[in-house]
Amino acid sequence: MRNNIPILFNFLKKKDKQENSLINQDALDNAILLSMLYISRNTRLDGRFVYRNSATSAKKYSDRKYSSLRHAGTLYSMYLCERYLNNDTLKNKRVLASNYLVKNYIKRVNADRYGLVSKPDEEAPVYLATSGGTGLALIALSNLLPEKLISVHTLRKMGNFLLWMQSNDGDFWPSYEFVKKEKSILHSARYYPGEACLGLLYLYEVDKDERWLIGVQKGIMHIARTANEKPEHDIKFDHWGILAAQKLFQTENNGLTDAQKAIITGFVEKNVKSILELQNTDPKDDEYGSFRGTRTLCGLATLMEGLIAAYDCVPAKVMKTRIKYAIEAGLEHLYKYQVKSGEMEGGIPGTYIWNTPAADDKDREVRIDNVQHAISAWITYKKLLNSEKN
Repeated sequence: MRNNIPILFNFLKKKDKQENSLINQDALDNAILLSMLYISRNTRLDGRFVYRNSATSAKKYSDRKYSSLRHAGTLYSMYLCERYLNNDTLKNKRVLASNYLVKNYIKRVNADRYGLVSKPDEEAPVYLATSGGTGLALIALSNLLPEKLISVHTLRKMGNFLLWMQSNDGDFWPSYEFVKKEKSILHSARYYPGEACLGLLYLYEVDKDERWLIGVQKGIMHIARTANEKPEHDIKFDHWGILAAQKLFQTENNGLTDAQKAIITGFVEKNVKSILELQNTDPKDDEYGSFRGTRTLCGLATLMEGLIAAYDCVPAKVMKTRIKYAIEAGLEHLYKYQVKSGEMEGGIPGTYIWNTPAADDKDREVRIDNVQHAISAWITYKKLLNSEKN
């Protein structure tokens, strides 16, 4: 699958391919619109999302399985439409779905702390609150504060929970088990520290308490140092960590020293280098733009989110150029296999073979987070292109 010709040379050589790329402004706008329509159609009247659909079959999924984390992530992508596109088409449904999240999943840990819970009858092994989920909830909900659509006390108690879950070295405990009343490594994911840091940054954006910023500094530095100690081939691409690094760099008076900035930049560059060599750069291949080891379209979309954020973080022009071309190829692949018509229009199925005889239920499955990650990537790439014009 891998083309040994360097990515930059390959794209320059394939000039016709680049000029006829599906990922132009019209395609981006169309992809975003279709995804917005999908999310709108799949937001129920009570604010809960339709979690899973099938792209091509009459298969019906039970409503029992649900992810509070992916609900929060979908709210984040809906907010990006307003923040970066000035499009408030989804706002009413976003507020509805935000209220659903608060009512059903933001739960009291103690008098000073609230966390986002995962329920055993929906997704978790036991009733617990997660650091990653609470970070995603802060990303999703903090923007409601300026309009007084959420209480500052609720947000601060969520921030308190994350700081309580943070160790002295900056890492975060994954979970808190309500029955045992203790921090736990149960139900962990490598993305949790990055999600927690990004959540604290969104909270800091609307509530300038230095505790949130200090927690982010400690958290990002732990993520960066841990990654920088590993050989490149052992790096697991951390798109949430890169998104948090990008936002921290963009935060005014972030308190970082030059040495800390260099360590964080090194973390981003190492992530980028670890993934670029895995991309299929053969324009004649059906998997052109995909990455070896990442089978799902949702996984590809998360790589795109991370690379788009990384573009802002790395100083070297050569690396920026390589990242830009890798993003174009990846987004072209993603757009090519988005559902373009029918009841599931705008959906992102499990894999690119979803509409072939070889597809199974997993290939055809459209989860709400598939769409969330794809639209987030398209929106942030559109923002990147617009910022380069100005």
